[in-house]
Amino acid sequence: MDDKDMQRANMNQCTLGAQAGPQTIVVRQVVGEAEKQKTMDIHVRVPDRKPAIEQIVDVFVKDVEVNSVDVITDKVLVRGEFEIKAIYVACLPNQPVHAVELKHQKWTLDVPIPGARKGMDADASVMVEFVDYDVEEHTRAYKYKNYEPIACDDDDDYCDDECHHHHHHDDECHHHHHDDEHCTRDFDVAVVLKVTVKVFTDREVTIGAAMPAKPKG
Repeated sequence: MDDKDMQRANMNQCTLGAQAGPQTIVVRQVVGEAEKQKTMDIHVRVPDRKPAIEQIVDVFVKDVEVNSVDVITDKVLVRGEFEIKAIYVACLPNQPVHAVELKHQKWTLDVPIPGARKGMDADASVMVEFVDYDVEEHTRAYKYKNYEPIACDDDDDYCDDECHHHHHHDDECHHHHHDDEHCTRDFDVAVVLKVTVKVFTDREVTIGAAMPAKPKG
């Protein structure tokens, strides 16, 4: 390549750069991020087809989901659902273990995010922070939970520790297990969820623009 060819190539590069000029790209920007708790008290009842509760072994929340995320002015509406499952000892002579479930428990939470506007994109996630249960004080389940002694005498229908721990299923213990006066079908579950939300928007950014001239002075 001679000198003339080199000059033509340099001229073509300069011309292409001048024609391209500044370009615009779209950049995703976080408008805001926030966390908020959702506290719920949920009543659960064991269906009649199942035996009543003598002792609750465990209560937990599973299959927590976010179903929809809607952005409105300065806040985000998050909707979802979860399931509650309880494992319990039945109020029967042989004390079998049963389970009761409450499915499709709905929840809704609005999370304030200043600057959020309808039409913006948003992501939301949820986690379980706390689960606990409560039962009536007169029930055996309450005494088990609070480690209270369970007496077994003529004036009380509770079966004592000897009956339970040594499995002495005599006539007296059978009678008390069949007596539902101190069993229960009802309990309350406290659930605390933590929801995290991010709101995004797309902004146009110009690149390749000429830098302003440095002022004289």
